[in-house]
Amino acid sequence: MTDGANLKVAVIGLGPIGRSCARAARFDPNLTLVGLVDHDPAKVGQSAAALVDPDGAKPSADEAGPIVTDDLDAVLDTRPDAVVIATSSSFQAIAPLLETLAARGIHAVSSCEEMAWPRYRHALLTQKIDAAAKAGGSVFLGTGVNPGFAMDTLAVTLASMVRRVSKVRCVRRTDAALRREPLQAKIGATLTVEEFTRRGQQKMIGHQGIAESLAMLAAGLGRDIEPGSVVESLEPVVADTERQSALGYIAAGRVCGMRNTATWEDDRLRIELDLTMAVGLDDPKDMVFIEGPVSLCLKIPGALPGDSATIAALMNQLPNLSRVKPGLLTMLDMPPAGCRRY
Repeated sequence: MTDGANLKVAVIGLGPIGRSCARAARFDPNLTLVGLVDHDPAKVGQSAAALVDPDGAKPSADEAGPIVTDDLDAVLDTRPDAVVIATSSSFQAIAPLLETLAARGIHAVSSCEEMAWPRYRHALLTQKIDAAAKAGGSVFLGTGVNPGFAMDTLAVTLASMVRRVSKVRCVRRTDAALRREPLQAKIGATLTVEEFTRRGQQKMIGHQGIAESLAMLAAGLGRDIEPGSVVESLEPVVADTERQSALGYIAAGRVCGMRNTATWEDDRLRIELDLTMAVGLDDPKDMVFIEGPVSLCLKIPGALPGDSATIAALMNQLPNLSRVKPGLLTMLDMPPAGCRRY
């Protein structure tokens, strides 16, 4: 893999995030998009230009780009330096793909939420994939805006400015009206409270990755979080007025989003994460509170833009993959990426 320039990139999974990553690769002069993989018959056979440049804008009039295929091996035969994986939130689900990439020595970044800190739920599988990556010379990284930055890496970075921390509280409030349709469905928009409760109990809705964020944040502060020790809660946010979503109108009294919290503490440190995502949410923001002898507070009015920030987190890390040692890594292992586009 070259050092950050002229990287050959493939994208696996062409939902909204994957398509946007493919589009970003097409317009980045330091990246060459060499493959697109998806199992949706409606997408297979389409060119990159047709799938990710619907407005007709593309680097040149005759550059259609690669064709979407469901044949992973065919894409890997093009010898990409790295792939972007935008398929599943489950680390267990993408582990076989990571093993395939490791056998070929190909790097990967992924928006898989559990992969941000996979050892919390999958300690043995994490060891297995880490060993495979090291043997193959591959770097695997799970990242995004949340988990990956807003409620973990950002807090760890801010805490580096003090010598003692007794409490960390991260608050994230995002207006889901600005987010993609699958996310609005994931947070329960348009459901009744009863439907939300039932689906939440069945793990069919809700944000994934909040426990991983807490475990990563704690690790950045020198703590090792035991699996199952993070206390999570999920509750609906109910609309007080009618509002429009990508899934249709939300009547007053129906669910417009969710609030997800996670807490953990020992005898010297308490960590609280408080995430609200709802359609039409007032006062969106990100806030990080560091408490101790010297206390700090960071506020980002309007909140980090979820979808575009996730794409930036993935794409901006691609040049860093050749600069770190092989293995299954986290954002705590990575140098700052920055925005290297002109």
